[in-house]
Amino acid sequence: MTEIDYRPKPWTPKAIPTIWVDQATGRGVTSDGAPVRPVIGERRQKPNLTDLLDTAAAYGANRIMLTGKRPEPVPGVKHWLFVQTPRWIPGSHWINAGPPTGRFSHESTGFKIEVRTAEEWFDDAPLTPAQAREAWETTAAVMRAADERARMFNSPAATGTNLWALSLPKNVNPVPVDPDIAAEIHATSGQHHYDHLVAGANFSRHEDCVPLIDPAKTKKIREFAYVDGRFMYAGVGRELGIGPARRLNREAASELLFQDPYARARFHVRFRVPENWHHVGLLPVKHQRVEEGWFYPNRPGAVHDTWVDGAELHVAQSAGWEIVPHEAVLFKKARPLDTFTDRMTRARAKVSENRDMNPTIRQAVMSALRSIMLHSIGAFAAGGRDETRVATSLREIPQAYQGDAVQQGKLYVYHVPSNPTSRTSQYYHPELAAQVWGRARARVLLGPSSIGGATSGALRVDPATLVGIQGDALFTTSLPIWSLPVDQGGGDDGKTGRLRLQGYTRGEYATPETLRQRAALKARAERAGLDEALRAIAEVA
Repeated sequence: MTEIDYRPKPWTPKAIPTIWVDQATGRGVTSDGAPVRPVIGERRQKPNLTDLLDTAAAYGANRIMLTGKRPEPVPGVKHWLFVQTPRWIPGSHWINAGPPTGRFSHESTGFKIEVRTAEEWFDDAPLTPAQAREAWETTAAVMRAADERARMFNSPAATGTNLWALSLPKNVNPVPVDPDIAAEIHATSGQHHYDHLVAGANFSRHEDCVPLIDPAKTKKIREFAYVDGRFMYAGVGRELGIGPARRLNREAASELLFQDPYARARFHVRFRVPENWHHVGLLPVKHQRVEEGWFYPNRPGAVHDTWVDGAELHVAQSAGWEIVPHEAVLFKKARPLDTFTDRMTRARAKVSENRDMNPTIRQAVMSALRSIMLHSIGAFAAGGRDETRVATSLREIPQAYQGDAVQQGKLYVYHVPSNPTSRTSQYYHPELAAQVWGRARARVLLGPSSIGGATSGALRVDPATLVGIQGDALFTTSLPIWSLPVDQGGGDDGKTGRLRLQGYTRGEYATPETLRQRAALKARAERAGLDEALRAIAEVA
């Protein structure tokens, strides 16, 4: 019997005429670098959304890329895309996940325009329209250098998944897992590890979570270190498992867990936190109220059931946690992402090492490559994005969606669930995303460094100093020596996936009881960089 070919089919998108404009002034540049002057209505000094659409149409642009500080939705206030746009008919917007995308068509000509943000690519870098365009063109050149067939798509996710399709080894046929297993992974796999470990308003409310720092007892801190992973998803995306997946019963799952701790598998387990435990929680558990996300039990003696990746179980077992498997899903070992992650790693290294590139542009391109990596992995677990639509009356809304419609001003907003297409289905591989996410969560807890063995991560810091975890970032009130560069006595040798020091500051600060206080200290540490840390080491020496 001939094996079905499940390899995704890459394709080449058409170039989209674009204007890059500052959202506040409407001034900017075209795709060719020519200046853009906004078409502003009477009695207005600053352009509104209709003016920006009219401006794009005047320049023949089908895409608006907004730079500058975009307006943020405020609770109780309508979204900035949910406004009346005379002459322009709103289409299917993307609002709920990530930077927003607005779609509009002209009521008489049918001319179509997408409104997107440079932030989607370059994070919150303060770029002018000309700089954002230059960063885009530079990122496009970097992607073509990785593969001459690679192109920039509308989103980082589409750009990255298409490069993955171009990079897939000929001997790897990514057989999708059975629908029931895919649905199970989708329902039981979270992404980042989020933990604030200081008692207070932002600490987990779950009874099985215990803070590591009490601000009533430790009112001041004198150090704050910010550590995170270098291009983490590229660093943990090697030799993943693919379909077909095989279910294992309790006995087979137990045998696999204890015979091959590095198996490409997901386990449904019951775990018990050790009675003498006083550190961060290691395994994620889903709240009964799904909207509340995940929590990480660390109360001694706490018992929970959860699904986790084999890499996470390896960390928990190494820490002495009691694990009892219920069942498992075993994948076929392969290398579905190796070439893709290698290409992205080399691309990032070339940009990082290019000292002739303008520093602002270099940082923006580095952010774009990170966005491509992050969103590509996320896209494997996304069957599509729910659409947000706008209507001027309830009569315009299909009956199936009228019950959920919300009136905002003179408009009605409703959501249409995603409808996977033949193209998006080629990229739906939640088993790949879940493995990368699980490995990244494990690496931030306990990971390798050039010092040797498992010598980095949250479990390698004094729990009394651990402020929190945010994805692949750690925040501590002391300087983790292992996070320093090799030439400074640390374990950071520059490889992807390494946890390395991003910033360190000394002073007298209030213990960060809230996430806002923590973010302020992170920003302060990031501005200081490594300089203060090197001075602190020199003083000790």
